[in-house]
Amino acid sequence: MLDTSPEELDEHRLGLKAAREQRLKLISQCSERLLARMATAAQTANPKVLLHPAASRAVVFSSNQLAAGVTDFNGTLGLKEVHRDWEAKRWTEAATELRDRALETGAEGATAVRRMGVETVGRAKTAKDRALDAGAESIDAARRMGNETLDRAKLFSDQLTNGLSGRVLRQRSQGSEEKY
Repeated sequence: MLDTSPEELDEHRLGLKAAREQRLKLISQCSERLLARMATAAQTANPKVLLHPAASRAVVFSSNQLAAGVTDFNGTLGLKEVHRDWEAKRWTEAATELRDRALETGAEGATAVRRMGVETVGRAKTAKDRALDAGAESIDAARRMGNETLDRAKLFSDQLTNGLSGRVLRQRSQGSEEKY
Protein backbone atom coordinates (compact mmCIF):
# COMPACT_ATOMS: atom_id res chain seq x y z
CA MET A 1 0.00 0.00 0.00
CA LEU A 2 2.79 2.37 0.82
CA ASP A 3 4.33 2.03 -2.61
CA THR A 4 1.08 2.86 -4.50
CA SER A 5 0.62 6.27 -5.95
CA PRO A 6 -2.08 8.70 -4.76
CA GLU A 7 -3.79 8.50 -8.16
CA GLU A 8 -4.13 4.72 -7.83
CA LEU A 9 -5.62 5.13 -4.35
CA ASP A 10 -8.12 7.69 -5.67
CA GLU A 11 -9.13 5.32 -8.49
CA HIS A 12 -9.52 2.49 -5.96
CA ARG A 13 -11.72 4.71 -3.74
CA LEU A 14 -13.86 5.70 -6.72
CA GLY A 15 -14.24 2.03 -7.68
CA LEU A 16 -15.30 1.14 -4.13
CA LYS A 17 -17.79 4.02 -4.11
CA ALA A 18 -19.28 2.94 -7.47
CA ALA A 19 -19.55 -0.67 -6.27
CA ARG A 20 -21.27 0.49 -3.06
CA GLU A 21 -23.76 2.62 -5.02
CA GLN A 22 -24.51 -0.34 -7.31
CA ARG A 23 -25.15 -2.62 -4.29
CA LEU A 24 -27.41 0.00 -2.70
CA LYS A 25 -29.33 0.35 -5.97
CA LEU A 26 -29.78 -3.43 -6.17
CA ILE A 27 -30.90 -3.63 -2.52
CA SER A 28 -33.36 -0.80 -3.12
CA GLN A 29 -34.86 -2.53 -6.18
CA CYS A 30 -35.20 -5.83 -4.32
CA SER A 31 -36.80 -4.06 -1.36
CA GLU A 32 -39.32 -2.33 -3.61
CA ARG A 33 -40.24 -5.63 -5.29
CA LEU A 34 -40.65 -7.32 -1.91
CA LEU A 35 -42.85 -4.49 -0.63
CA ALA A 36 -44.94 -4.65 -3.83
CA ARG A 37 -45.49 -8.38 -3.27
CA MET A 38 -46.51 -7.72 0.34
CA ALA A 39 -48.94 -5.03 -0.82
CA THR A 40 -50.45 -7.48 -3.31
CA ALA A 41 -50.80 -10.12 -0.59
CA ALA A 42 -52.51 -7.67 1.77
CA GLN A 43 -54.81 -6.37 -0.95
CA THR A 44 -55.72 -9.93 -1.97
CA ALA A 45 -56.37 -11.03 1.61
CA ASN A 46 -58.71 -8.16 2.53
CA PRO A 47 -61.59 -9.11 0.17
CA LYS A 48 -61.42 -12.71 1.45
CA VAL A 49 -62.03 -11.73 5.07
CA LEU A 50 -65.57 -13.18 5.00
CA LEU A 51 -64.32 -16.65 4.07
CA HIS A 52 -61.10 -16.65 6.08
CA PRO A 53 -61.22 -13.97 8.80
CA ALA A 54 -58.22 -15.13 10.86
CA ALA A 55 -55.99 -15.90 7.89
CA SER A 56 -56.83 -12.61 6.21
CA ARG A 57 -55.88 -10.59 9.29
CA ALA A 58 -52.69 -12.65 9.71
CA VAL A 59 -51.59 -11.93 6.14
CA VAL A 60 -52.11 -8.20 6.57
CA PHE A 61 -50.39 -8.20 9.97
CA SER A 62 -47.40 -10.16 8.60
CA SER A 63 -47.18 -7.88 5.57
CA ASN A 64 -47.05 -4.84 7.84
CA GLN A 65 -44.35 -6.39 10.04
CA LEU A 66 -42.20 -7.36 7.08
CA ALA A 67 -42.65 -3.96 5.47
CA ALA A 68 -41.61 -2.24 8.71
CA GLY A 69 -38.47 -4.41 8.89
CA VAL A 70 -37.56 -3.70 5.27
CA THR A 71 -38.13 0.02 5.80
CA ASP A 72 -35.92 0.02 8.91
CA PHE A 73 -33.22 -1.86 7.00
CA ASN A 74 -33.42 0.61 4.13
CA GLY A 75 -33.25 3.50 6.58
CA THR A 76 -30.08 2.04 8.12
CA LEU A 77 -28.51 1.94 4.66
CA GLY A 78 -29.63 5.50 3.94
CA LEU A 79 -32.14 4.49 1.27
CA LYS A 80 -35.50 6.15 0.80
CA GLU A 81 -38.41 4.82 2.82
CA VAL A 82 -41.34 3.49 0.77
CA HIS A 83 -43.34 1.68 3.46
CA ARG A 84 -47.07 2.06 3.83
CA ASP A 85 -49.19 0.32 6.47
CA TRP A 86 -52.07 -1.77 5.20
CA GLU A 87 -55.20 -2.02 7.28
CA ALA A 88 -56.97 -5.34 7.70
CA LYS A 89 -60.63 -5.16 6.75
CA ARG A 90 -62.89 -6.17 9.62
CA TRP A 91 -65.32 -9.02 9.10
CA THR A 92 -68.33 -6.87 10.00
CA GLU A 93 -67.25 -4.21 7.50
CA ALA A 94 -66.99 -6.80 4.72
CA ALA A 95 -70.35 -8.32 5.67
CA THR A 96 -71.99 -4.89 5.62
CA GLU A 97 -70.57 -4.17 2.16
CA LEU A 98 -71.85 -7.50 0.89
CA ARG A 99 -75.31 -6.85 2.35
CA ASP A 100 -75.43 -3.40 0.77
CA ARG A 101 -74.48 -4.80 -2.64
CA ALA A 102 -77.18 -7.48 -2.30
CA LEU A 103 -79.78 -4.86 -1.42
CA GLU A 104 -78.73 -2.72 -4.39
CA THR A 105 -78.99 -5.71 -6.70
CA GLY A 106 -82.39 -6.61 -5.24
CA ALA A 107 -83.66 -3.07 -5.68
CA GLU A 108 -82.50 -3.03 -9.31
CA GLY A 109 -84.25 -6.36 -9.88
CA ALA A 110 -87.46 -5.13 -8.31
CA THR A 111 -87.37 -2.03 -10.50
CA ALA A 112 -86.91 -4.23 -13.58
CA VAL A 113 -89.85 -6.42 -12.55
CA ARG A 114 -92.03 -3.37 -11.96
CA ARG A 115 -91.06 -1.91 -15.35
CA MET A 116 -91.72 -5.25 -17.05
CA GLY A 117 -95.12 -5.46 -15.36
CA VAL A 118 -96.08 -1.98 -16.55
CA GLU A 119 -95.00 -2.87 -20.08
CA THR A 120 -96.98 -6.12 -19.93
CA VAL A 121 -100.14 -4.38 -18.77
CA GLY A 122 -99.69 -1.87 -21.57
CA ARG A 123 -99.33 -4.68 -24.14
CA ALA A 124 -102.39 -6.45 -22.77
CA LYS A 125 -104.48 -3.30 -23.03
CA THR A 126 -103.25 -2.71 -26.58
CA ALA A 127 -104.13 -6.28 -27.52
CA LYS A 128 -107.59 -5.92 -25.98
CA ASP A 129 -108.19 -2.69 -27.85
CA ARG A 130 -107.12 -4.26 -31.14
CA ALA A 131 -109.36 -7.22 -30.54
CA LEU A 132 -112.36 -5.04 -29.83
CA ASP A 133 -111.64 -3.05 -32.97
CA ALA A 134 -111.37 -6.23 -35.03
CA GLY A 135 -114.62 -7.69 -33.79
CA ALA A 136 -115.97 -10.53 -31.70
CA GLU A 137 -113.97 -13.30 -33.44
CA SER A 138 -110.75 -11.66 -32.34
CA ILE A 139 -111.72 -11.59 -28.69
CA ASP A 140 -110.52 -15.16 -28.18
CA ALA A 141 -107.23 -14.33 -29.92
CA ALA A 142 -106.80 -11.25 -27.76
CA ARG A 143 -107.54 -13.23 -24.62
CA ARG A 144 -104.93 -15.82 -25.62
CA MET A 145 -102.39 -13.13 -26.44
CA GLY A 146 -103.07 -11.31 -23.15
CA ASN A 147 -102.81 -14.55 -21.17
CA GLU A 148 -99.53 -15.44 -22.87
CA THR A 149 -98.12 -12.00 -22.11
CA LEU A 150 -99.19 -12.21 -18.48
CA ASP A 151 -97.76 -15.73 -18.21
CA ARG A 152 -94.42 -14.51 -19.54
CA ALA A 153 -94.42 -11.63 -17.05
CA LYS A 154 -95.22 -13.99 -14.17
CA LEU A 155 -92.48 -16.38 -15.26
CA PHE A 156 -89.93 -13.56 -15.47
CA SER A 157 -91.01 -12.19 -12.09
CA ASP A 158 -90.85 -15.66 -10.48
CA GLN A 159 -87.41 -16.36 -11.91
CA LEU A 160 -86.06 -13.06 -10.68
CA THR A 161 -87.61 -13.46 -7.24
CA ASN A 162 -86.33 -17.03 -6.91
CA GLY A 163 -82.87 -15.97 -8.03
CA LEU A 164 -82.71 -13.12 -5.53
CA SER A 165 -84.08 -15.17 -2.65
CA GLY A 166 -81.71 -18.03 -3.49
CA ARG A 167 -78.76 -15.65 -3.49
CA VAL A 168 -79.77 -14.17 -0.14
CA LEU A 169 -80.25 -17.64 1.39
CA ARG A 170 -76.83 -18.78 0.13
CA GLN A 171 -75.20 -15.66 1.54
CA ARG A 172 -76.94 -16.14 4.87
CA SER A 173 -75.95 -19.80 5.05
CA GLN A 174 -72.35 -18.94 4.19
CA GLY A 175 -72.37 -16.29 6.89
CA SER A 176 -73.78 -18.69 9.50
CA GLU A 177 -71.18 -21.36 8.61
CA GLU A 178 -68.39 -18.92 9.32
CA LYS A 179 -69.70 -18.21 12.82
CA TYR A 180 -68.94 -21.79 13.89
